[in-house]
Amino acid sequence: MSAAPYHLAERGVSVGVLTDAEVEAGLATGRLSATTLSWREGEPGWIALAVRPEFSAAIGAFRSLVPPPALAFEDTPLLRLDWAAWARTMRTIWSSPRVAFHPPPASVGLGRPLWWVIVCATLAAPFVYFQLVFTGAALPFGRRSVLSGIQVAVPTGLDLSHFAAFFFPFPLAMVALVLGGACLLHALLALVGGGKAGLRVTARVVAYISGAMLMLAVVPCGWVLVPFLTLGYLSVSLRAAHRDGAWKPLLALAVAGFCAACVAAAFMALAVWPFFRPMG
Repeated sequence: MSAAPYHLAERGVSVGVLTDAEVEAGLATGRLSATTLSWREGEPGWIALAVRPEFSAAIGAFRSLVPPPALAFEDTPLLRLDWAAWARTMRTIWSSPRVAFHPPPASVGLGRPLWWVIVCATLAAPFVYFQLVFTGAALPFGRRSVLSGIQVAVPTGLDLSHFAAFFFPFPLAMVALVLGGACLLHALLALVGGGKAGLRVTARVVAYISGAMLMLAVVPCGWVLVPFLTLGYLSVSLRAAHRDGAWKPLLALAVAGFCAACVAAAFMALAVWPFFRPMG
């Protein structure tokens, strides 16, 4: 007597009723996933195919055919930090940006890239803060600043309240900056006829490159190199990810850099304007 067939479902939707051989063939070819739920007559509930030992060989055969992602960080569970994968990903981005982003994965999600930015920003935040303090740019939070025309003394020593006020919002600010920059950059890419792989691919590239560049904060005055290295790495990475001509990402980055320079100049003018007002 043949074994009872398997009832399969994915995300609450029935996949069908298959025999043992059909399930093995589906797993070996990738048509079925190891997380697909299965049930046979007489069983108390649904379980994933990965739990069934009779299909472990078929699952292993498919995994051996699929190369691991170029960025090891993307092969780790979301919200779980694997330091070895983080280090390999950092090394890959810095040494081989073309390999890291070409070709883009079949299904591009933004969960891990944004988690990458949060991790890198959290690691870099103390170094950024101390460099700001030592260069005289970190002003006490909650007091009147140079924007009101009053020059505030630089804090001496470590003030935990000021440090906490900087440390905790910094990663979230970096995530917002990455998402906003990715949207602007992709719009400029699309304007010049590039970015065919989509906004998610652009956001993925910007997130990983930004996280890698944040680590320059551990080097004193390393921020001097950030604009130049970011321009070069984003140009190479976007070209590889979208398969665009080299001039398209370069032109989009040049326009985006000009817009960023204009915004920075406006803020700088706002900051110094009180000092040029007539006294009295």
